[in-house]
Order: sequence, then structure tokens, then C-alpha cells
Amino acid sequence: CVLRGCVPKKLLVYASSFQAEFRDACGFGWEESKRGFDLKHLMDKKTAEVQRLNGIYGRLLKNSGCDYVEGRGKIVDPHSVEVTAPDG
Repeated sequence: CVLRGCVPKKLLVYASSFQAEFRDACGFGWEESKRGFDLKHLMDKKTAEVQRLNGIYGRLLKNSGCDYVEGRGKIVDPHSVEVTAPDG
């Protein structure tokens, strides 16, 4: 969810709503100023937030006393997970 699911999606959907909010605000006394959109900046911020959350969750797991295995997991049968280390 944090890496590829709801968190990145919610950040991008939230950011996409601002244009309409800015437009609507003009009807309530706000003055329009220079508007622009920088996709690279948004994606960099999204990536930074995902990394921040990943760090928090990783620390919580490591400090919990559980067996912590980092990598990409693949369910191979009802009782087994195959993990490929981040370095391949």
C-alpha cells in the first residue's frame, strides 16, 4: 500500500484537485496569481513521502522483535514466501 498503492495514489489525487480549488477560490475574494504545475516536483515530493513512511514502518518492524526480511516477496505456496534481496 505504501509503495505502490493507496499512499502514492492519494497524494497524486489530492494534488490534482488544487487547480479546481484555486479557480473556485477566486469567487470568494481570492485573487488569481501566477499558477503553474511542475510534475517533476510533485513526483519528487511523492517519492520523498513514500520513502519517509517506509522508513517509519521499517523501524517499527525492526524494533518490534519480529523477523524482518527486506526485499521483494513472491508467494510460492500457501505456507512460503520467496524473497529477493534489494540488490538482486
